[in-house]
Amino acid sequence: MALTWVSRGFPVIPCSRTDKGALVPGFGRDAAPEQLERFSDPEQVRAWWSGRFKRAHVGLLTGRGSDGRGLVVVDCDMPKAGAQPLEGRWSGCHGGTDVLELLAQEAGADWPETYSVLTPSGGLHLYFQQPADGPLIGCATGEGPTAPHIGPLVDVRGVGGYVIAAGSYSTAQGRMYERASAPELRPQPLPGWLLELLRPSAPPSAPPRPATPTCLYSPTGRRATREERAAAGALEHSVSRVENASEGERNRQLFAAARWLGELHSTAPAVLDETTVREQLLAAALRSGQREREALRTIGSGWNRGLADHGAGAA
Repeated sequence: MALTWVSRGFPVIPCSRTDKGALVPGFGRDAAPEQLERFSDPEQVRAWWSGRFKRAHVGLLTGRGSDGRGLVVVDCDMPKAGAQPLEGRWSGCHGGTDVLELLAQEAGADWPETYSVLTPSGGLHLYFQQPADGPLIGCATGEGPTAPHIGPLVDVRGVGGYVIAAGSYSTAQGRMYERASAPELRPQPLPGWLLELLRPSAPPSAPPRPATPTCLYSPTGRRATREERAAAGALEHSVSRVENASEGERNRQLFAAARWLGELHSTAPAVLDETTVREQLLAAALRSGQREREALRTIGSGWNRGLADHGAGAA
């Protein structure tokens, strides 16, 4: 099996059958091309699996193939036992496949059809070709503020990483890594919407903080009511929380802020109109390091949830 992948241009590495750890070094993100050559050398591969590593898993190095490019694998995980349900934008997602499907729906795209492998834990590996132009995709684990992080329970394996190949048997879980796609299907190019999420973009210049509505006068020029002054204060407080949120809390704080302001909207619609809230929260999110496209989705989701919650409460 190892030599089959090498013949297709994909380097391989022997991995432990118990913990999946790599059994030889020299394949990391900063490895030089000459260090990587042995992972594509048929003689070296044959020696590994006919000698001390004859029972090893076949690991596929991602990131660089014999043509200088290679694979990027999107690893959709299942939650650990006892894990808390996902909330906010990801509410209702029960695993990494649900998260990826939600991202596809938000992009107006279909589920990506490509070479796929079911993992012993019930997850799914989706194999893609590294992009033909521009930088190669690296590795990421779960949700994060920068690409290639794309969401909770979704890992990305690119330059410096590896995955266990189909046909390997997990002794820890008593199951095989099994191909889930049609036999003729090979790793496909990354669809545009997914490439956009995986590839880091140039960080935008932080926009200036927009002026928040005055607490003394309403947008129409008359003296503000008590509700309008409270709404302006809530907006300013929300903006501050979003722009000062810690790295792992940014998306959650953004959703919570948009939801809260959506709930308050009817108390002071002239102050908390949707456009003002969106502009204020987006500017704060960009200053905190979030990406515009994802921030806008989170704001919209939180705002709509807040409006719905208020309506349900009023009923």
